[in-house]
Amino acid sequence: MLTEVEKLPSPTTTKSRRSASILVLLPGDGINKKNVIRDLVYGCWCNGRRIGGMQMPPVNHLYVATMLKEDGHEVHFIDAQIDYAAYQKMDEKNFSGLDFLVILSSSNSYKDDLRVSKYVKSKNANVKVLLFGSHPTFKPEDCLSEAAIDFVVIREPEMTVRDLIRRVVDGKSLEDLGGCAYKENGTTKVNEFDGYFDMNELPIPDWTLLPPNVDYFNPVIKRMPYATMQTSRGCPAKCIYCTSPFFYGNDIRVKSAKNVLKEIRYLVGLGYKEIFFRDETFTAYKKRNMEICKAIIDEKIDVTWIANGRVDMIDLEAAKLMKQAGCHMLKFGVETGDDQMLLNLKKGATVEQAREAFRICHEVGLDTHAHMIFGGPGETNESVANTLKFIKDIDPTTASFGILTPYPGTEHFKMVQEKFPEIMNGTDADMETLHTTAYYSQALCDLSHKELNNVIGKAYRSFYFRPSYILKWLKKIDSKDELLRLIVAGTNIFQFGVTNNK
Repeated sequence: MLTEVEKLPSPTTTKSRRSASILVLLPGDGINKKNVIRDLVYGCWCNGRRIGGMQMPPVNHLYVATMLKEDGHEVHFIDAQIDYAAYQKMDEKNFSGLDFLVILSSSNSYKDDLRVSKYVKSKNANVKVLLFGSHPTFKPEDCLSEAAIDFVVIREPEMTVRDLIRRVVDGKSLEDLGGCAYKENGTTKVNEFDGYFDMNELPIPDWTLLPPNVDYFNPVIKRMPYATMQTSRGCPAKCIYCTSPFFYGNDIRVKSAKNVLKEIRYLVGLGYKEIFFRDETFTAYKKRNMEICKAIIDEKIDVTWIANGRVDMIDLEAAKLMKQAGCHMLKFGVETGDDQMLLNLKKGATVEQAREAFRICHEVGLDTHAHMIFGGPGETNESVANTLKFIKDIDPTTASFGILTPYPGTEHFKMVQEKFPEIMNGTDADMETLHTTAYYSQALCDLSHKELNNVIGKAYRSFYFRPSYILKWLKKIDSKDELLRLIVAGTNIFQFGVTNNK
């Protein structure tokens, strides 16, 4: 039972304002797109067997939906990847009575998102479509050139989505609303983004909006059900390939330890047993995190968790306390085992720092995940070989491998566009082939597309198909749930590794 301090606040509705019927939708067909991780606003998404069939609760959608609900609107929240039947019910009723369709869109999902938008409007022409996320942020004019798209929200979405819909419902002008784009008298207008807000101003996302009795599958989660949290925004790094610093800025904003703990208690009160912190770099905030960890320990909060980290922002003291407070895995963007490639990517870290970070985690007993990418500027057969050797040296618990994709809004995209202007808005890199098929890599990479495509399958096979690796996992199985989870994940990865044996 939740205490008063752990309950979500009651919505503060302005009675004089007409409420709208709003569908916050994660598109999905219920069959082929069940494993698209599209919970992050800045659009570096993943999908499929390559990630072990992983699914991720959509925390950024919940933030937007909660803001709209608290503003007095009727909010329908549908993750069609998980609950396709709910989408079908609205479809059967021709989306009757719906005023707004709100979709988080990346460059990789944009074609699908546009198709869904057109379809909903074909059923109910009165629906207004609002897009937010990375692609609308960096290509607002392109989005609004489509008749099916009415509004675009740029960069950080929650406050702007709320204020835009509030103004449209009230019949007020959007002229002075920063961070949005819209159509007016046949002209597209883009209002400059007017600044980021304090993370502590956000409400706790209302997790009761998710369909009941549905668990998101994740092979690295120890205890189900699990939830996701975002306790900071912004990243101190300036990696050329990631949209995060361009989307959220390099000015890091964090939730206070008090508010993080309040959200943890709320989730535990709802029955969630594990939390995945989806911050870009959770380990960057050592002082605050130690306060959170000590409170979890002192209050004996029954929760386990996973977080993202940077290899140059973790030390033994912090790792030990996180482990004691329930952390069982840290995920790192290692990217490559070649120092020159790290320089080319402007990662701001070194191979030795990665080696030390994984040594610390091994010493403390934390599981690790290493994100690896191939095909960056200057990639050669030698640098690929260095990476394949290095990943075995640092011995992460799990690893993912992908081909670097140029995303609009990044320095990497601009570098590619200079050589291949036809890349245009980057929407040809769709979710079906994302990270597994080379996409304009020949602009900056010494390897051919065929060579790069072959590297991915080789990387998965050389890492996961080792007898010593398989034996290590078999020894770690300590429950029926973990066995079943590993069978599902292992089958996905095995099928991916075999089908990419070129």
